[in-house]
Amino acid sequence: MRKLLLAAICCITLTAVQPAQAGRKTDLRVAYTMRNMHIDKKTQAAFEPLLRQYLEEKKAATQAYEDLKDKYKAARKAGTITDSQATQLLDAKFKADAAELEVKRKWRPKFAEVLKPKHVYMAFDYSGDKMSKIEGSDKDE
Repeated sequence: MRKLLLAAICCITLTAVQPAQAGRKTDLRVAYTMRNMHIDKKTQAAFEPLLRQYLEEKKAATQAYEDLKDKYKAARKAGTITDSQATQLLDAKFKADAAELEVKRKWRPKFAEVLKPKHVYMAFDYSGDKMSKIEGSDKDE
């Protein structure tokens, strides 16, 4: 009975942690991007909601690939991925890359309404950095 209760508590905790983790990563990415762009407070206030919406849309555009990559994670690590799985991953990756590019093209004019062109570039550049760099654990900046 204790083991069953412990397992139930663990499951509830894990499902509660994943959405919180996703929000935390977005918050870190937004803070990192805003800090590195060196824009004034008024521009930051206008740009931050746009950046958050862009990041949500970008994540949604690549979600199918991320899910498939997670599905085959064990096979990829073990080196036992099949040709069929590899083809599925490649197709999903190319589709996700195209969808991400469309999202960037859509958001460029929206960013340009608030930012100067150099800051638009910086926004895309910094918001695309790896989490290891954002969290400060990436040594090759």
